[in-house]
Amino acid sequence: MREHSHCRHRFAESEGPAVFQTMDGIEVNVSGSMFEKCTTCGHFDFPVETREAIESSLKENRKNANAVKQIYINLVETF
Repeated sequence: MREHSHCRHRFAESEGPAVFQTMDGIEVNVSGSMFEKCTTCGHFDFPVETREAIESSLKENRKNANAVKQIYINLVETF
């Protein structure tokens, strides 16, 4: 467990799925990625690559006014 400076809570490493809702009401479901989740407030902290994938998907969703307000991101590594 680690303590983050932005919320002063302890974070535990976890493995998907991570489900959360953005401020504008879009539900995001991320699977296949490691992340850290606050054990108290539920805040997620994703690796940079995962954050970039989420932001890219959100940007595309927000461009389309008729888009469904749910995003599913599957980040499975293939070898």
